[in-house]
Amino acid sequence: MYQLVKVICDTSFLMVLGSKKIKNISSLDTEIGNLEFVVPDLVIDELARISKANNKKKVQYLMH
Repeated sequence: MYQLVKVICDTSFLMVLGSKKIKNISSLDTEIGNLEFVVPDLVIDELARISKANNKKKVQYLMH
């Protein structure tokens, strides 16, 4: 019997997922159970701020 497992994602976790190739992530449900990834609004806001800051740095670099 499978159990629903909620995974609360923080900013660092999501940044690693976005920047690294994760092998066998599709097999997690057979190892752990059904997964539900939860991303708090605070994390979404932080990622938006990081994205804007990185875009500003890129624009400043290109203008010099």
